[in-house]
Amino acid sequence: MRNMFLAASLGLAALTACSPASDEASVTVSDAYIVKPAPGRDIAGGGLTLSVTGAPMALVGADTDIADTVELHTMEMEDGVMRMRKVDRLEATEAAPLVLESGGAHLMLFGVSPDIEIGERVDLVLTLSDSEGAESVLNTVAEIRGLGD
Repeated sequence: MRNMFLAASLGLAALTACSPASDEASVTVSDAYIVKPAPGRDIAGGGLTLSVTGAPMALVGADTDIADTVELHTMEMEDGVMRMRKVDRLEATEAAPLVLESGGAHLMLFGVSPDIEIGERVDLVLTLSDSEGAESVLNTVAEIRGLGD
């Protein structure tokens, strides 16, 4: 399934796609990145900004050829301890873009290829859902960054 969606490689610049739902939304992705895992590790984090014009949208999945699995995660302080949790969806509205970044909601990648290099650009496939549950796929590109970049 992954290769089917990764055929189209688009630039790192913002990308716009329309939802198939009756209340159309314009979705823009910017600053997509994945942090190269530490040597000997295969787990990485990633981020992006998802801006919506019009109807709200939710990010419900992500995929890339450089990892076995990509999950959506949140980070929250609970009883004085920072806790990371896998979630099924992250909402984006016109008033509140979805910002995925270290220390907050983020992408979590497992089984990351050791062959990726800092500065490389890789395909990232996002699955979005509108308020009626209709899903659409958005192809974008993420930059591989070093830890702390």
